[in-house]
Amino acid sequence: MNAEAIVIGAGIVGSACAHELARHGLDVLVLDSRRGGATAAGMGHLVAMDDNPAELALSRYSLELWRQWAPHLPADCAYHGCGTLWLAASREELDAAEHKGQALREAGIACQLLDADALREAEPMLRQDLAGALKVAGDAILYAP
Repeated sequence: MNAEAIVIGAGIVGSACAHELARHGLDVLVLDSRRGGATAAGMGHLVAMDDNPAELALSRYSLELWRQWAPHLPADCAYHGCGTLWLAASREELDAAEHKGQALREAGIACQLLDADALREAEPMLRQDLAGALKVAGDAILYAP
């Protein structure tokens, strides 16, 4: 069998990649175990994304559903509402983080800008020369399988 592209896994990411490659005219072969479920390679990062208003609305809705389901999930799914730190290595990146924070707050998502000192206090093992971070407390992680 010949193919111009081979995609391993027919999960949401593999399927999206295969679809996009085929849409651009490539002959695509998708290989999948057909066992179903998520793989251990799944990131499991539940995060409010704000690249555009539709994405923010969808991710906000998804996060709320996960928060509602969390008390009913088995312990081995490792759901943890740990939040996200959007790290800033420079003053320019910290300005971008503040802009991101403003957009998130306008959408009703709690977040806080941390200066360099507050970031070092919150996460002392990070690189010491970071300018700060945006802390989004409502984000979470889970173990996908």
